[in-house]
Amino acid sequence: MGLLDDLKKQADDLKAKDVDRTESMRSTAVAVDHALRRNFLYLNDLGKQLNVVQMPCPFKFTLPTVGDIDGLIIKDFFCDFRSKHFIDKDYYGEVQVAFRAWSDKVITVKKGPDDMEKFRDVLWQSNIEHKSEQFRNERKVITHEVFKVNCDFRVQAKVEGDHENGKIKIVTKNVGGFQVDLFLLMAQEMNEQAVEEFAKYFIGRPNKWEDIVKRSVLMNKPATNAPPRPKTQQPNYVVHHVADPPEEKKTGLLGSLKSFIKKD
Repeated sequence: MGLLDDLKKQADDLKAKDVDRTESMRSTAVAVDHALRRNFLYLNDLGKQLNVVQMPCPFKFTLPTVGDIDGLIIKDFFCDFRSKHFIDKDYYGEVQVAFRAWSDKVITVKKGPDDMEKFRDVLWQSNIEHKSEQFRNERKVITHEVFKVNCDFRVQAKVEGDHENGKIKIVTKNVGGFQVDLFLLMAQEMNEQAVEEFAKYFIGRPNKWEDIVKRSVLMNKPATNAPPRPKTQQPNYVVHHVADPPEEKKTGLLGSLKSFIKKD
């Protein structure tokens, strides 16, 4: 075999490997696309039902120095998606979903000079709508600030796809309290059951979302022969201890909501 023939064979081998690699990546991207599409279609339909029903929100939000805030309803449910260009086509890239845990209550909180900034920071970090007024004495020195806090808390989630590695990252905010939580799953693990359990978790219904996250291969990586390392903090995923759910009909969460609307 001459030099030119040898180079042609090497070039053909590299091209074949590139084709195989591209097809493998495309297959992985399709799995992520299907998982995100499944999420969007379910959550978007769920939102349409909830915006009619306006069911009570079971979350109890604890505001520092104020206490627990409950008696809220789910309002203005919103779901949308964004596309992502990968390799040579567009796929579902991420799903964004949110609703307002709302009541018409307005809480009045009075804070002195030492606590005003700290309390204001808490409100801003959690995107809590509020108004405030500062009061001064005869020497124009601020003596206290009165906050009017709306019981209107935005619950949010972003479901984002890693099309190259076949992973789904979910970041939630204010689910069950003023906090941010992170979950990781493989795209294949985000099946119909997982989507429904995530939806239940997101709106505060009894769910098995915690179990699904724990069973993920990303949470159970195989052991290696490497020497043991000191224990580090585990990834932060939500653990909601809820009562055992009542026996549900086979129609699931969406079916029960639609049946409720038809009865009305």
